[in-house]
Amino acid sequence: MASNRKTPRASDDLVDWFTVSYKSIYTVVGIVLAGAAAFGYYYYVQNAPPPPPPTETVITQPTAHFSGIEGTVKVKAVGTFEWISADSSIALKKSDIVRTGPGSAAEIRFFDGTVVAVGADSLIMIEASSSDPSSRKSKVGWRVSNGKVEFQVPPRGAAGGEAEISTPTVTARTETAATGAISVAQSGESDVRVYGGQVMARTKAGDTIELTQNEGVKIDPSGKAGVEVKLPGVPVLLSPTNQSEVAYPDPTRAITLLAWKPVPEATSYQVLLDYSPHFNRPLVDRGGIKENSVEVRGLDTGKYYWRVAAVDRDGVIGRFSDFSRFAVARPSGAAQGDGPPPPLTIDTLDVRANILQIKGRTEPGATVTVNGQRVDVHADGSFNEFIQLGKVGRQFVVIKAVGINGGENEQRRPVLVAD
Repeated sequence: MASNRKTPRASDDLVDWFTVSYKSIYTVVGIVLAGAAAFGYYYYVQNAPPPPPPTETVITQPTAHFSGIEGTVKVKAVGTFEWISADSSIALKKSDIVRTGPGSAAEIRFFDGTVVAVGADSLIMIEASSSDPSSRKSKVGWRVSNGKVEFQVPPRGAAGGEAEISTPTVTARTETAATGAISVAQSGESDVRVYGGQVMARTKAGDTIELTQNEGVKIDPSGKAGVEVKLPGVPVLLSPTNQSEVAYPDPTRAITLLAWKPVPEATSYQVLLDYSPHFNRPLVDRGGIKENSVEVRGLDTGKYYWRVAAVDRDGVIGRFSDFSRFAVARPSGAAQGDGPPPPLTIDTLDVRANILQIKGRTEPGATVTVNGQRVDVHADGSFNEFIQLGKVGRQFVVIKAVGINGGENEQRRPVLVAD
């Protein structure tokens, strides 16, 4: 029987051969590419540079500086045993100690804008002044061993930050804008007051406290917290208004009326009047005032600062008002410059960088200027001021004292400001 199988044609064999050949080529190419990729990966892994070691967060140590000095203020730098006089060129770092004498005051400004006003007879230590460069989060802190400080913590940016204030019996913290005061008495009792913002505190005895605006608490020497109290409101000063001038033909016999708006919860008021906005040596420190005004007699010519605090029925003293400054003068028609010149003694004239420290004495009530810039004269006629000089090189500074009777005493002193 004849077979039905057909003999393959030559064209079919050619198609099959090309089909097999293309598949083989694609397979070989794929194998070559896969091998090249594997080799490249192996080569990269073997020859790639080693990864950098993990970086540790480095904390820089930004500093704090004195933005105000009055009277005797001393500094003991960390690792030293010597107390040196404070000046604005000193950079305060962690563990530096600051001490104010009687009738003295200092203002410290941290790198983040936090301001600490240190009262008289106080001892504080800088405990933190740092910024994390990776997160830009800041931390400032100080410890009050004795005396009183007022603080103002600015608003925090997106990075945030923390301020910490401690005493022997309590540690207070805030991560927001806040103002307040904290003091340590000779008995060891601590007093924490918050005028604005929020502060969290923990005492040595383990008590946890949260204080907000116009609240305060006292902590006994053992670290036990007392009852939280609400502070009375802040008086609004009326007269004399800030930057005003009152004129009397004979100021020594005149009566100056200090007046303010009454505070509803107040049963009395405390009034301070001083030559200085620090109120560290007040001319008038009068409490128990039942009215919303008080008379002050016999003020000499010169500038004065005053402020008032309300006291409630439990004897709790509220926050003092912002100060108001006024000047006492004679009428413009009064004779000027015909009195005897006041004494003018310069004890210290020292230049550091472009900061001039001038310390001396004149008569009480006299006005003293340095290159036209007025300096604060204390009640006893002494002055100690830091003046920023605007140019470098050798130059003269002009110190001028005008007495209460109009007499003038002027001195020109050479100084050298280094470039």
